[in-house]
This record gives sequence, C-alpha cells and structure tokens, in this order.
Amino acid sequence: MAKSKPRSVVSLHTRRLVARLRRVALFAAFFLIGAGAVLLYRQTGGIELRRFTGMVDTMTTSAYRPEETPRFAGGVAPRPMPLCGSARRVNCVVDGDTLWLDGEKIRIVNIDAPEVNGRCRAESLRAANATQALARLVSNRPLRLLREGRDRYGRTLASLVTPEGDVGSALVARRMAVHWRGRREPAQTWCGA
Repeated sequence: MAKSKPRSVVSLHTRRLVARLRRVALFAAFFLIGAGAVLLYRQTGGIELRRFTGMVDTMTTSAYRPEETPRFAGGVAPRPMPLCGSARRVNCVVDGDTLWLDGEKIRIVNIDAPEVNGRCRAESLRAANATQALARLVSNRPLRLLREGRDRYGRTLASLVTPEGDVGSALVARRMAVHWRGRREPAQTWCGA
C-alpha cells in the first residue's frame, strides 16, 4: 500500500495557493483601477478644483465674496484659442463645432461640421480646415455665449457670437459646416457621391 500524504499537509498547501491567488487578484484589481483612473484623468484633462472651490463662497459666510468677473462687451474676455492637444483642455478648439471655454466643453448649436476622424480622407481634410476656421473666428475676440442646454454627451449646447456676428452662421457661410438637421450628416455630404 502506498502511503498517502497527511491531510493537514495537503490542506496547508491548498491554503497557501489560495492565499497567493487572492494576493495576485487583489494586485490586478488595484492595477486596473489605477490604470482606469489615469486614463480618465488624461481624457478629462484633470480635476477642476475651481468648480468645487467656487461653491465655498456661496455656502459660507458673507466674508467670502467671489471675485467679480470683469464685464466685457461680448460677455467673455478675448483670449487665445489654440487647437486642443493632449494637454489639459481649458481654452481651445477641438474641431469645427466643439471647443473648450474656461474648462467648459461647448458644442455650437444648429451646425454640423465634418469629423476629425472622418469616414474618408476628404472629410478629415475638411474637418482640419473647419477646426482652423473656428479657431480663427474665436481667438482673441470677445465672445457672447448663449447657452441652450446640454447634449447626450454632457456638452453645453450654445450659440457663440463675436462682434462680427454668429460663429455658426459664419462657418456655414464659409462652407466649413452645414445647418444641423437632427442627425450626423451622411458620408456623401463630406466625401462626395
């Protein structure tokens, strides 16, 4: 008869294996949570503490008065509006119909511009031109922002007006965008027949 291992040795080995697997699973979970947090931080441009610190002024005593925002003729002070890169997005142009203004993502209402990651090369080229045109229209100009709600992605829907007129209408007049028809434009609008 072959000798069998004592039951206590087998169970000790099994317990050690289970404990090791738990540690590995815990490490993997923390790693995935950390990687997800880093990805979210990079995609959103970080945490905007200004949104939280502004609440202190209204929730505490009158000794804390918020800074008065200087009034400009257009409502928003002129500022450079470069194209958005991979850095934190505060004041920059994303594409032909979307921009960031003071950390708020704005989608210009009532127009549709070609997509940067277009369905064809022609759409991508038109998107680059529309993005440049929007940057030229809003950069270093006073802006008036007429908010009209939010879209399904959480962006603020708004009309932008400069001293020269409505930005969306200017993009349509320059054939950099089309009037919004309630849906994304079909491929032939930007890519041809």
